Amino acid sequence: MGIVSALGLGKESFWSGIKAESSPVRRLSLFDTSKTKAKHAAWIDDWQPETWIAAHRLKRMDRCVQFAVAAAHMAVADAELEPRAARPNLRAGVSFGTALGGFGTGELAHSHFVAQGMSTLPPSLGLQVFPGSAQGNLAIEFGLQGQGTTNTNTCAAGNVALGDALRFIQQGRLEVVIAGAAEAPLTPMIYAAFDRLGTMASTDVEQPYRPYHRHRDGFVMGEGSAMFVVESLTHARARGARIYAEILGFAATNEAHHMSTPEPLGTTLRAAIAQALDEANLRGDQLDYINPHASGTQANDVNELRHLHAVIGDALASIPVSGTKPFTGHCLGAAGAIEVATCLLALEHQWIPPTPNLDNPDSVCTIADVVAIKGRPHRLRYVLSNSLGFGGINTALVLGKVSDDDAE
Repeated sequence: MGIVSALGLGKESFWSGIKAESSPVRRLSLFDTSKTKAKHAAWIDDWQPETWIAAHRLKRMDRCVQFAVAAAHMAVADAELEPRAARPNLRAGVSFGTALGGFGTGELAHSHFVAQGMSTLPPSLGLQVFPGSAQGNLAIEFGLQGQGTTNTNTCAAGNVALGDALRFIQQGRLEVVIAGAAEAPLTPMIYAAFDRLGTMASTDVEQPYRPYHRHRDGFVMGEGSAMFVVESLTHARARGARIYAEILGFAATNEAHHMSTPEPLGTTLRAAIAQALDEANLRGDQLDYINPHASGTQANDVNELRHLHAVIGDALASIPVSGTKPFTGHCLGAAGAIEVATCLLALEHQWIPPTPNLDNPDSVCTIADVVAIKGRPHRLRYVLSNSLGFGGINTALVLGKVSDDDAE
């Protein structure tokens, strides 16, 4: 895995931040927020993409793509693989997710265009703004000639990217997939748009991002990426790879209800969770940890816990649950991928990350073992990660720790 986030660059720095139970959320200073209700964000200071990317290629990459390529370089190094442009491979591909892609570059270019005309547009603008730009750049960077895809399933994009990677491998199309998601949404218009939508936290406290809190009022925007090397178990074992976990089950459904308001009965979210567990050949009570979407909005947090309870039953009261978005901000299309990275590190270290800032839990928290403020050691083998997106998109991903005697 490779991680680019406001909490840290690289898995070691990222995990150290989680263990320190710190949050990078702070008052936004990148641009003027005097007219927005929301005032906070989590962003990466002093971003230096040339650490991972050649200078001549950077000029054709939006910040989102830079995050993805940098995180992929970290993941490839972590996996001890050597895919590169000089050795193209038809059995290796890309599965990428993002909500907005290069919108930020487009927004900046548009302001120059309006003020000064077409001559101000960079020649590579058309290559930077489309959502599939990261997929193409990743393929070029690592010689990935097999199937590639980009999904824009909003805040569920990271989980969908990993689910697609799973299917490519199950179907025998690919042996190795560079998979994950990235987002760079911290621009004035994007920030203002979500502020107008009324989904971002506007509480005037030092740490306003508070999933499951009795007085939660929305999410705090962040930026970043998590990328993974996903490969068949046979391929991984043949090369002696260290395996963080196996993707045991994946499911995606759509509520067909509303673009931003959850469907109250949760019929399709429950179906996604149940289907992912069924593919993993697990019962809900066998889960050792759940990392839910937990966006911090009033509706999402209550509904999601209730729907988890509907699938899992009273056993949910003894399964640790934590909402970890305050560690990075809500990174929109990259959120699910970053949370999968969190789950993989939790499996590796056998430690449950907490829900930060949860000093006054909502009454719904009594139906689950919601881990608040402080993390704790715990035996972990099976983990569920949910990601939900605008448009009613629901995804559930089940991960399992692989033992030496597990069969493929």
